[in-house]
Amino acid sequence: MSRNSVIPVTHRALGAMLRVTVADGFSFDLTPEEARTLARALAAVREGNSTVDEIYMSPIASDKDFSAKVTPEGLLLQGPEPPLRLEWPEVGEIAASLAELAGPG
Repeated sequence: MSRNSVIPVTHRALGAMLRVTVADGFSFDLTPEEARTLARALAAVREGNSTVDEIYMSPIASDKDFSAKVTPEGLLLQGPEPPLRLEWPEVGEIAASLAELAGPG
């Protein structure tokens, strides 16, 4: 079973959000627009359509930034010690879940 999940949540001031959890106790709350943006970025690096070497986002409702280095095997998510490795299949799952739940923009 995957350790990753994307679920709808409601922020008391910002309204509908998506919570992406990548490990126990390590999650990000994203607005629908942030979720769509992150989904597109993750899909682009996974599919080789982007040559960026890092994905960075500072979500408005999260206490931590999403910062991940792109590696040949997937992403290396900064924040937890040691950094968290997300392999390409996991990256694809997260991108697809974010895109599906955030809906069209």
